[in-house]
Amino acid sequence: MNVPSTLSLVFWELTARCNLRCVHCRASATETPDPGELTTDQILAVARDIRAVADPILVLTGGEPLVRPDFFRIADACVKIFSRVALATNGTLIDDATAQKIKATGIQRVSVSLDGADADTHDAFRGLPGSFHQALAGIGALRKNDISLQINVTVTRRNEHQLDDLLQLALDRGADAFHLFMLVPVGCGATLDDRHRLGSHRTEEILRWLFEQSLRLTDRLQIKATCAPQYFRVMHQAAREKSIPLPKPRHALHTLTRGCLAGSGVCFLSRTGDVQPCGYLPVRAGNVLERNFAAIWNAADVFVALRNPGRLLGKCGRCEFRTLCLGCRARAYAHSGNLLDPDPDCPHQP
Repeated sequence: MNVPSTLSLVFWELTARCNLRCVHCRASATETPDPGELTTDQILAVARDIRAVADPILVLTGGEPLVRPDFFRIADACVKIFSRVALATNGTLIDDATAQKIKATGIQRVSVSLDGADADTHDAFRGLPGSFHQALAGIGALRKNDISLQINVTVTRRNEHQLDDLLQLALDRGADAFHLFMLVPVGCGATLDDRHRLGSHRTEEILRWLFEQSLRLTDRLQIKATCAPQYFRVMHQAAREKSIPLPKPRHALHTLTRGCLAGSGVCFLSRTGDVQPCGYLPVRAGNVLERNFAAIWNAADVFVALRNPGRLLGKCGRCEFRTLCLGCRARAYAHSGNLLDPDPDCPHQP
């Protein structure tokens, strides 16, 4: 049975082209555009098709979306079509003039990725000497122009010791949000070995730490874990231990509802028009050049499967938190090839 689902968040990969070479890149970014990238007119037509289905938060991402020469035309149009549009960038291409153009479009938030609290750590991740200071300069330009800022951090064993410093950096730079991404082994990230990947128990410790910070900073910073659906279990368990209510989201761009929303509240559009449950789950539900977006979202087999927690297998299927968490379907797929298998990075035993 197909369960109707509200589309709340769309990540749109406008290009694979990027000026950096990040060791954990989901997109396996390149120096040149993909020859099959959607044109400006195709993008705008699909944007209208999406809006006919729902009014989700639209995140323009890449690669590095700012390398597209038509980026601001796309952004201007999308802001007119959707109520909430955000930009995900590495920050290195943003100067004051670019920040002013971003502001003028009406983009509501810009996320900048920082994967180290110092240049050595960040630049090693990003593959370009100087990228840390360039990102900080971009952050400065965004804040100078009063643009809402989100700091994204992908956590690995190489930077886990810097989380306190990264959080403080976000506070010091005037960020409105701090999102912690747990590494998913896809794209370039699939080649990373145990020197980079966190174990399941260490991941749990970090998620506990993140919840403690969310309580401490509830009035100063929006804090969220991404690619870590077990965070919702961790939050509920920790709140129960403390006999406190869970913090409630305070911003329209903060979608704090439940764990893995891939295919049920979230989808990803690739640079060539493929529709996936999320950017880390490379299972093709359809292509917008071949089939209307509404038909893909409402009826694609992979989306129908992901909307039914009763189809989860193994310990995820038995778990008392399964409808709250659902496990990371991308990690399950990367681990076994079956997106309904148990999440290999969750230590909880039902």
